[in-house]
Amino acid sequence: MEIKRQKPMVEAYHYDQRIPDQEYETKLNVGFAPLESNDPNYPKENSILGARLEFVLAFKEYVLSGQISQINHILNRKITQQEDLTKEEIDIIVAPLFDLVERISYEVTEIATDEPGLKLNFQADATLAEAEE
Repeated sequence: MEIKRQKPMVEAYHYDQRIPDQEYETKLNVGFAPLESNDPNYPKENSILGARLEFVLAFKEYVLSGQISQINHILNRKITQQEDLTKEEIDIIVAPLFDLVERISYEVTEIATDEPGLKLNFQADATLAEAEE
């Protein structure tokens, strides 16, 4: 699968201190949306796929949350729904979104806590692995 990617867009990113006695749950939600090109010359054999990651990452002292998205051009393949993709292909498409969350989270937590940043490790199946604090 050949992908040409546009720059990812950080729609929102939040670092919040935990409120005592409030319950928080780590959540990761990945969504896809096939998009249409307005360009009449856009190759018919290609697909445009919007990918979006919404996340809430709850830790002992703070909660990280936000949304990151990216437009992907899938070359020489028609994709009309998420079911047209294998799990491995989905992982490849969303990998840059998880990488960006890892990078931002490291920098923000390093600045906010005045300690070494939080190293997140997302597994290939898009679940949160252990965080190294």
